[in-house]
Amino acid sequence: MSSSVPVIDSIASKGTGTLEPDLPKIPRGHSYPEHYELGMDLPAVGHIKVRPIREGDAPMLEELFRSLTPHSVYLRFFSFLSRLPVKMLERFTCIDYQHEIALIALLEKCGEEKMVGDARVVETSKPGNAEFSVMVSDPWQGKGVGACLLRHCLAIAGRRGYRRIYGIVLTENKQMLALGRKLGFTVKLIPDSTVYELSKALD
Repeated sequence: MSSSVPVIDSIASKGTGTLEPDLPKIPRGHSYPEHYELGMDLPAVGHIKVRPIREGDAPMLEELFRSLTPHSVYLRFFSFLSRLPVKMLERFTCIDYQHEIALIALLEKCGEEKMVGDARVVETSKPGNAEFSVMVSDPWQGKGVGACLLRHCLAIAGRRGYRRIYGIVLTENKQMLALGRKLGFTVKLIPDSTVYELSKALD
């Protein structure tokens, strides 16, 4: 998983639903934790469905990637990718839910579901630590989608017993830095670099 965690998103809208529901503890290794599904109403978007990603979602994830500008791609992946390589696409959709969380936001339009956001939290080699990332389709940036996804990821991570969530963000990614501060992350510039580390301790 790339250490990049940019999101071109705003945190002004929290929606009208509960972002941290009373989530049950899903046994580790569960192939698809359907209990993490929820619906949210965001004022600037409408109703979205949030659920764990599945292998069959690869075409929607490719479409989400194609909706990003080159700048948004750079902020998310720290490089200019023209497409998602096959192995990366497989890695992003074939999830080991024992060691990671991967949620997507779906918007229904004209009877079809469209993926407008993706957020994930992945365990690292250090016990209790995990790294997060967020990606939002350019047309839906600044509308609360990324904030909704990340809040839900953090709620699940806390109930799983993770102690610290962190991510690396480019200095130019002002909206991700603002989102991190809004959600209680500590934001620190890494010395002699052009990136910040966002870190949050979970109770």
